[in-house]
Amino acid sequence: MRRLSVVSVVLLLAACSGLGGLGDLGGILGSPSSTQSSDVVAVVNSVDTTNQRIDVNTNMINNLRNTQTGQSIYYDSRTRVVYQGKDFQPTDLERGDEISVRGANNNGRYVAETITVTRNVRQ
Repeated sequence: MRRLSVVSVVLLLAACSGLGGLGDLGGILGSPSSTQSSDVVAVVNSVDTTNQRIDVNTNMINNLRNTQTGQSIYYDSRTRVVYQGKDFQPTDLERGDEISVRGANNNGRYVAETITVTRNVRQ
């Protein structure tokens, strides 16, 4: 079990080193040409409507613990936001909302397909 944990940490550190610190999740989730879907669990810091970007603190990536701040998730017109079975817009997200994101790398940016609000900050 300990060996698996060490291997996981080494792989995660190797993946994170490509980011050079803060940045978008594209560097963590694969090469810029990779289109395989990935899952991210995070807390919203802010929503930048001009750049269609959600700045987050990441808690998990593909079920691996990851505690990086200042990561970015991008959205487009196809991104679906769901909370308690109802559809919302990415611009409805607020600082402190806990989200689960299904997305894929698109030209070096992690673009959300579906964002599920798992904890609304206002409740």
